[in-house]
Amino acid sequence: MKRTRVAVVGAPGMMRSGLEAIVREQADFDWAGSFSSFDEAANADVIVSIDVPLETAEVVLPPVVSIAVRFEPARISSAIRAGARAALPSSSTPGEIIGAIQAAAAGLVALRPLDLDSVMVAETRHAEPVQLSPRELEVLRMLADGLANKEVAFRLGISEHTVKFHVASILSRLNASSRAEAVAIGMRNGWITI
Repeated sequence: MKRTRVAVVGAPGMMRSGLEAIVREQADFDWAGSFSSFDEAANADVIVSIDVPLETAEVVLPPVVSIAVRFEPARISSAIRAGARAALPSSSTPGEIIGAIQAAAAGLVALRPLDLDSVMVAETRHAEPVQLSPRELEVLRMLADGLANKEVAFRLGISEHTVKFHVASILSRLNASSRAEAVAIGMRNGWITI
């Protein structure tokens, strides 16, 4: 059975030690380390983020479990919209954290039942239908593959300037603050498959 490499981003000392202990106790988890940014942790299978917004990521991320010290409906919804696979309060039990990591590794979204209603209400406010052009969908799929603008330009036979224009248009249309968030939105809408 494949073991899941778990990294932590942004955890203060005591919390990091606790998360490391939880991960190391699981037979199907490997500790990948603790990092200050998402970019450093991108080689893990799952990232556990403590109060670090996914919008700060500059790369396409593996599944993220977002843990917040101040846990409120707007933050839960924002984390899920940005691509987190799970959102939990810092008061979560080890069992809840383990379950969220396992769900994220399996490609599922994990929320506590009591948080689901607040997320659904917040999400209906952002439920405007979005359409991307066929070219924008091509570019978005290449972003999901981790290609840089120069590589996208080469593959599509267009200029790097045109790629930058398409990326800016995609971010604007999807109301995304980063390439990673745009990819997460594309996955949720079924435009990108993995």
